[in-house]
Amino acid sequence: MRPIFLNLDNALAEQPALLRQGKLQVIYACDLGPALRLWSRPRALAALADRLREQPTPAGPELVFAGSGDFHHVTPLLIERAIQAANCGPVTVVHFDNHPDWVRFDNGMHCGSWVGPAARLDGVAKVITVGVCSADIDHPETNRADLDLVAERRVEIYPYRAPDGGLIFKVGDQGWPSIEAMGEVRFVAFLASRITTPAVYITIDKDVLRASDAITNWDQGQLSLSGLEAMIRAVAGRARVIGADVVGDWSPPRYGPGPLAALLKICEAFLDQPHAGPPADAARHINEAANLRLLSLFSEVTA
Repeated sequence: MRPIFLNLDNALAEQPALLRQGKLQVIYACDLGPALRLWSRPRALAALADRLREQPTPAGPELVFAGSGDFHHVTPLLIERAIQAANCGPVTVVHFDNHPDWVRFDNGMHCGSWVGPAARLDGVAKVITVGVCSADIDHPETNRADLDLVAERRVEIYPYRAPDGGLIFKVGDQGWPSIEAMGEVRFVAFLASRITTPAVYITIDKDVLRASDAITNWDQGQLSLSGLEAMIRAVAGRARVIGADVVGDWSPPRYGPGPLAALLKICEAFLDQPHAGPPADAARHINEAANLRLLSLFSEVTA
């Protein structure tokens, strides 16, 4: 599996072991980063799409490290690239995240809104979201969630914990067990059973992991890194992995594309994200260790 660093924020620049061992190909896009970070308008997304089209067509699956979770909305572009390169049948997107990323957002895309556009891409059968702990699931009907995705059976969500403390997380008439209720070991086999397509694309926001396994720009979930690895192995054993991406590396934010957008993003981040940044060395060491394990895992399951 070819590793790629989509450099939007220099998040991996201080991870020398990853850059050296992984032999990452670097796609430089830091000039687009501020306009894309947190949310972006169509023009910025189109510029990134053009940048990706300049790259050679993948000869096999790619593992893309894309920096902060503030850039998770680049994932639909990476899914499209993987589907076109693989020229395969319907694909299930398996999405590991501490947030459902299913809100509605007009005139562009938000790092919390990309699941809807991804689930409606040609070639995507459904998105399975795994590991959410955040408060976004407590009152989805009032948190701008695009619940049509659930009604249309385009999205399944298996949170780490159930909002009401019960066994089942429910949206409308759809209900799914929580990982906490099942236990990580039992959930591994259950997750694999939900894959009914011949191919999968895997996207990971490391904020799904507990704080000892990752440090991100967002609040952390409760999934263990070993549990995540077991789930990825189970998914890869069920269907062919045509591509993957990883976000959730902490980086100091730079917002744009102009003063007004920067101000709006600063205010939004103040309301939604932890206020104090982590010690840079701690973030680098913990995130690099997780990235190296994920790189090794994906190389193994796609060999």
